[in-house]
Amino acid sequence: MCKAKITHKRVLQDFNKNYTLATFNIMRKLCLAYCIFLCLSSTAQNVFDSTLSHAHQQLINNKPDVAIVILDSAIKKLEYNNTKQEALQLMSNAWQSKGNELKALQYKNEMLILKDSLNTSKNNAAISLLKTNYEEEKQAKEFALQKAKIVKQQYIIIGVALFSLLSILFLFLLNKRKQKLLAANMQAALLEQKSNAAIEILDAEERERKRIATDLHDGVGQMISAVKMNLSSLVFKENLWSVQDKILLDKTLALVDESYKEVRTVSHNMLPNALLKTGLSSAIRTFIEKIDDKKLHITFYTEGLDNRLNNNTEVILYRSIQEIVNNVIKHAKANKLDIALIKDKDGLSCTIEDNGIGFSLNNISNGIGLKNIKNRIDSLQGTVEWDSNIGKGTLVAIHIPC
Repeated sequence: MCKAKITHKRVLQDFNKNYTLATFNIMRKLCLAYCIFLCLSSTAQNVFDSTLSHAHQQLINNKPDVAIVILDSAIKKLEYNNTKQEALQLMSNAWQSKGNELKALQYKNEMLILKDSLNTSKNNAAISLLKTNYEEEKQAKEFALQKAKIVKQQYIIIGVALFSLLSILFLFLLNKRKQKLLAANMQAALLEQKSNAAIEILDAEERERKRIATDLHDGVGQMISAVKMNLSSLVFKENLWSVQDKILLDKTLALVDESYKEVRTVSHNMLPNALLKTGLSSAIRTFIEKIDDKKLHITFYTEGLDNRLNNNTEVILYRSIQEIVNNVIKHAKANKLDIALIKDKDGLSCTIEDNGIGFSLNNISNGIGLKNIKNRIDSLQGTVEWDSNIGKGTLVAIHIPC
C-alpha cells in the first residue's frame, strides 16, 4: 500500500516536471517565431525599398524597360501602402519616358486611387481616433461630474449628519444645563426653606424664652419677693419665735433670697437685655462676668465688632456661645477657657477652647446640645467644628460667612 502511494506521488512529480518543461519549450518557440517574423518583415521592407531604388536608378539611366520589368514584379507583390504608391508613381513615370501616355495615365490613376484610399484610411483612422478620444473625454467628464455629484452628496450628507450631531449635542448640553440650573434652584430653594424653617424655629424658641423669662421675672420673681417680704416682717415679732425658730427663719430667708437671685439670673440668661441694648460683644462679657472666676477663669478677645450685626445672627451666636460655656462648666472640669470673636472680610469667626478633660468625637452626634448648636449655625449658612481628645481639652471653631 505504501509502495503504491510512493509510485503515484513520483508519477505526479514527473508529470509536473514534464508539463513545465513542455510549456517552457512552447513559449521559447513562440518567442523565436515572433522574432523571425519581425526580422522577415524588416528584411522584406528593405528588399522592396532596394527594388524601388534600383528601378528609380534605371529611370535615371534612361532604361525605362528595365525599370518597368522591375516595378511590375514589385507591384504584384506589394500590399496597399505607401511603398506600392511610390512603385505605381515610378511605373507611371517609366511609361511616360517610353511615350506611352495611356499606360502612364493608367498607373497614374491607380496611384491616385491608392493615395485616396490611403488618405481615406488615414482620415477614417484619425476620425476614429478623434471619436474615441471624444468619447473617452466625454466619459471622463461624465465620470468627473458624477464623481463631483457623489462627493457633493457625500459632503451634504456629512454636513447634515454633523449638524444633526451638533444639534443633538447642543440640546443635550442645554438640557443638562437646565437640569443643573433646576437642581441648583431646587437646592437653593430647599436651603432657603430650611434656613427659613430654622429661623422660624429659633424665633419661636426665642419668643418662648422671652415669655418664660417674663413669667419668671414678673410671676415667680414677684411671688418670691412677696414671700421674702412677709417672712422678713415676722423677724420683728420676738414673742412668736424661739431661738431655734429664728435661726430657721434666717435660713429660710437666705434660701428665698438665693432663689430670687437664681430666678433673676435664669430670666436674664433667657432674655439677654445687654444683647438687646449694646450688642453681641457686651452681652457675652456680661454673661461671662456672672460666672465664678475662681472656678473657671475666662478670657474674652474681640476684633472687628465695632458695628452691630444682624439681630438674628447676634442672638444665634450668643445662644451658641452660652450653650458651649455651660457645657464646659457642667462637663469639662476645666479651670481655663479662652473665647475669641473676630470679624473680617471673610466673615465672622469664633473659637472657644478649654483645658478640660475632653471627650471622644465618636460620641459627638449623641449630644442634644451640640445638635442644637449645629442647627443654629447651619441656619446662618455657617460651619461649626469640634476638635477634642480625652484628657486634652476641647476646641470649638465657628465660622459664619459675610
